Amino acid sequence: MNRFIKKKWVPLAFLLVVLLCVYALSYLSRLGPLPAGYVSHAVCSGVFIARREFDEVLAHDISALQRRLTRTKIAGNVVTTQFAFWPIGAASKTAYRPGLGCARFEHDLLTDLEGAAYLERNVAKGSLEDSTWPKVVMNPEGVDATRINAALDRAFFDDAIHYEERQNTRAIVVFYRNQLIAERYAEGFGPEVPLNSWSMTKSLTSALIGIAVGRGQIDLAAASGLNGWSDPEDLRSQVTVGHLLHMTSGLEFNEGYENDPISDVNLMLMTARDLPAFAAQYPVTATPGTRWAYQTASPVLLGRILRDSFSSDEAYQHFPQRALFHKLGMNNAHYQMDGGGTYVGGAFMYATARDWARFGLLYLNDGVVNDERILPEGWVDLTTTPTEASLKSRAYAAQFWLNQPAASPMMPHIPNDAFAARGHYGQSTFIIPSRDLVVVRMGQTFNTKAWDMEGFLIDLLAALPQ
Repeated sequence: MNRFIKKKWVPLAFLLVVLLCVYALSYLSRLGPLPAGYVSHAVCSGVFIARREFDEVLAHDISALQRRLTRTKIAGNVVTTQFAFWPIGAASKTAYRPGLGCARFEHDLLTDLEGAAYLERNVAKGSLEDSTWPKVVMNPEGVDATRINAALDRAFFDDAIHYEERQNTRAIVVFYRNQLIAERYAEGFGPEVPLNSWSMTKSLTSALIGIAVGRGQIDLAAASGLNGWSDPEDLRSQVTVGHLLHMTSGLEFNEGYENDPISDVNLMLMTARDLPAFAAQYPVTATPGTRWAYQTASPVLLGRILRDSFSSDEAYQHFPQRALFHKLGMNNAHYQMDGGGTYVGGAFMYATARDWARFGLLYLNDGVVNDERILPEGWVDLTTTPTEASLKSRAYAAQFWLNQPAASPMMPHIPNDAFAARGHYGQSTFIIPSRDLVVVRMGQTFNTKAWDMEGFLIDLLAALPQ
């Protein structure tokens, strides 16, 4: 009897093993392109945009797990990363194009952008050059310089054994009353080394949308106009530009990063060539305006809307430089394009801490720089007014995080009027109008618990006059 039972269960056990193997292979085939895509883009940007050494980028910008899962090489301007469990998962190829940045491609799909009118990075930059960047004010009136330096010391100190457990602060710039009172960099970095800004890119995209609104190119109340979103039976037809700007579109899009490796956002950022086309395929499952959800898809789609507002791709390509970067002196900012020719509105921008400080000063000064209005009147107010939908969880408006009281305040121990551009791995540009303060911190903090941005801001505020 026992022998019969054993014989009966052998085929079933074998079938179970086969099914588990099939599932594992299927999962790995879906997972493989993600670390490969991430590594190839990060290495391409780090080597060709930040001008850092290949080995240094691999060691300090890529996690140990990602390094174990991938194999990377560079040939010319192309970075190729293969999932280690070859042949499961195709290799990811990322190409660097001067002015346009790094983008994923397949075969020769990038050739249509070759010969385009690239960025005017070295032409008519404006008056705010790095060479005229103000020196740190050593003894600003009323500021406790000793406490400022102590806060910086703590921000750059690391005693964790493992690199991935450290806070890994790379750059800090602090402006108080329009004076530079603190600036410091980690070894190997400096004022002209652009760093991955991650989701701070979203706030930059918001500014560009604001400029286009001020010029009459874009209407926040108008339908998005995105391809395939016009069917009146489809909720996507009700989505306005303003809904996407405030992340209240109702789009069903999974924003999980490490928590869900095969999430929508990872698939989009790490595998897609045309990011807006990828994002546009998702359904809207809630009435636009009624549900807030943080989604990188929103600024990605805004990038496509911005592109469509221009009469030519050449004008679109030059728009960020002519309308914003050159006017602010953001001379090392790289607003990268995807393989389809659209600026990636939600991530991948590389810029220096000085660039972001200048961006923060723009918002601190109500959108005005050198007596010139860059952002339309009222845009900063719009940026700092949360939507009712967002207040159910976090105060959020126009691609900026707000510190206004909500169900879950961003930082309860700093002033309520603070607002910020924030990004993955600890990127932050904080604007605190009531204290006339702009603070930029950039780093590579793999462990989110290792860096305490609120604690750092508390230390800075304690050093300033009340």
